[in-house]
Parts: sequence; structure tokens; C-alpha cells
Amino acid sequence: MAKIRIPQKIKIGGQWISIFYEPKIFDNYGKMGQARFPEGEIALQYRDTCEDGRVHTLIHELLHWIDSIYNNYQLDETQTNSLASGLHALLVDLGIEFDWSSIKELSQ
Repeated sequence: MAKIRIPQKIKIGGQWISIFYEPKIFDNYGKMGQARFPEGEIALQYRDTCEDGRVHTLIHELLHWIDSIYNNYQLDETQTNSLASGLHALLVDLGIEFDWSSIKELSQ
């Protein structure tokens, strides 16, 4: 198994995106994650979410960023979700595990 540390900031196409947990995102938005383009952020549902859910959500939100930078928002939610599912399955089959220890909760 290979373990990959998820950083607090990731660079996509020259843009830095902050990744953090936001405990109330599900309650406020009915979502497990949210790509916030003006703020340069990815907010994830709190760390108690199951591992598969967190990985899928992170991939999904990263795909939104990739799509916005390289594809001018051409993917809809269904397409983004399908791609996230495929990438998630590939990473699992490759034996990739994620280290979430760098991701912190948003200070309120």
C-alpha cells in the first residue's frame, strides 16, 4: 500500500486551493463538499465522514477545480460524480491510501 498525504493547499493550473474541514457544510448546503472558486477553497464535511466518502468528495471537488481551470466549466454534476467514482476506484485498486492528518477544521 502507498500512502499519500493530503496537503492543506494544492496547486492546480497556477492556482492555490486551500483544503479544510467545515463541520456545518452538510447542514448548511446539503453537500459533503464544496468547491469555492472566488475564495480558492475546498470545504469538506467534517472528518468523521467515512474514508470512502471523504476520498470521493475530495476527488469530486478537485475535478470541479480542474474543470473550471482547464475546461471552462463544461462538466455537469453527473459527469463530475462519474469521473470521481472512476478515479476513486482506480486509486483503491492501486492500493493508494490517504493521510488526512494535515487537513484542519475551519476556525469559526
